[in-house]
Amino acid sequence: MIKASIIIPTYNRGKLLCNTLTSLIGQLPADVEIVVVDQSNEVCTELMEIVKNHSTQIHYYKIFTKGLPRARNFGLKRAIGEIIIFCDDDVIPSHHFIENHLQNYKEQDVGGVGGRILPREKRHHYFSDSGNKVTGKIRRWDAYLTDNFEATTKAYIEHVQGCNMSFRREAAGKAGGFDERFGGSAHLEETDLCMRIRKAGYKIVFDPKAELIHLKETKGGCRAENYKQWFYWYGHNNMLFFLKNFSTYLLPTFLASSFIRLILSACKRRNPLIILWGMSGYRAGIISYKSK
Repeated sequence: MIKASIIIPTYNRGKLLCNTLTSLIGQLPADVEIVVVDQSNEVCTELMEIVKNHSTQIHYYKIFTKGLPRARNFGLKRAIGEIIIFCDDDVIPSHHFIENHLQNYKEQDVGGVGGRILPREKRHHYFSDSGNKVTGKIRRWDAYLTDNFEATTKAYIEHVQGCNMSFRREAAGKAGGFDERFGGSAHLEETDLCMRIRKAGYKIVFDPKAELIHLKETKGGCRAENYKQWFYWYGHNNMLFFLKNFSTYLLPTFLASSFIRLILSACKRRNPLIILWGMSGYRAGIISYKSK
């Protein structure tokens, strides 16, 4: 019986993914599988060699439709574990990464787990913390997210980050999986799923022991190629997320807060077009929300 499945979507990062897989294989129990969903344009020889040498535990799928939520859903349909762990293709998991995710599911009301995320420059500072800041919260009046996933204190949270998260299969199924309308960098796709999982009655836990380093590779993955693309999808996904999960009575406050953030971003980067790109994204988000 497979206890857990680790799903790793990947796009044009074959060599980086090899490092992630090597880190995971060294701690992989017999009852845990890895599901790789590859949307890359080219085949990575080194990756295929690792898949071939570990074919009993690594299940590789090549798909040609792009989109991070789509890749996650594809993996969900083929994974057979009771617990589903998601990580990115540019991460370095800690030694007990898998074990520390799984131990949280001894509590039956836990539907999801977010792990600690360290940036590349802090890879040798594992015990640093960012004070007593709140971790993983969603502000009710404008949907603003508090992250603080470098924290070292275990806590109940409201959202996770996609590069280091896990869910009970049953909870993800009840919530309907990932919404594939979240495009571009897929910003807020995991937050949207967390909202639905919590509405279904489950708790979500932040466990700093389930730790990894996120390299944040600038190429490949679902990174935006330019500011225009980034701010468009930022606006689109924010609007879609808000309309799906919050009262329309708060829409004026949400729009005012969002517009102020766009103005500040435009001033910081000295590019007034950022406001236009962002607002066009917000408009597209309304259209996506009205679509099925």
